Amino acid sequence: FFKQKTAYEISACRVGSERCIRDSHDISMKLGLSDSESMVMYMLYDIQEPLTQSDIVKATGLSKQTLNSAIRKLEKEGIIILEKLNEKSKKIVMTDKGQVLIEQKMKPLVDMEDRVLASWTEEDRRKYLELIEKFKVQFEKEVKAYDKRK
Repeated sequence: FFKQKTAYEISACRVGSERCIRDSHDISMKLGLSDSESMVMYMLYDIQEPLTQSDIVKATGLSKQTLNSAIRKLEKEGIIILEKLNEKSKKIVMTDKGQVLIEQKMKPLVDMEDRVLASWTEEDRRKYLELIEKFKVQFEKEVKAYDKRK
């Protein structure tokens, strides 16, 4: 059960939580990364395999433009490289420098999240995931209803 959802999937469901968004931003700043750069690095660490930009857009809800800016900055800094996957896609691959950065910055963050979740009972973790999913579904309905009113 504990690994049914990754820490990233859990945090990605927190779209409506002002406090979590603010905390996430503060953590990104402490890591010396923008929010979008932090999301990219977090996903690469959490998934442990190269991803496409499309994978990240789908999982995070970042706009293509925002993600592209983050990718370009990380690429310029030598943290990632883009390798051609097919005619339409490139995969995002960590460089050695990126692997060091992930071990220094993302691993401690994920370890903190894992310790918090591990300190809870299985029932508490299950309830937490259920409530996050319930919130996400209802929030998506509210957004769709809002869009229809516009």
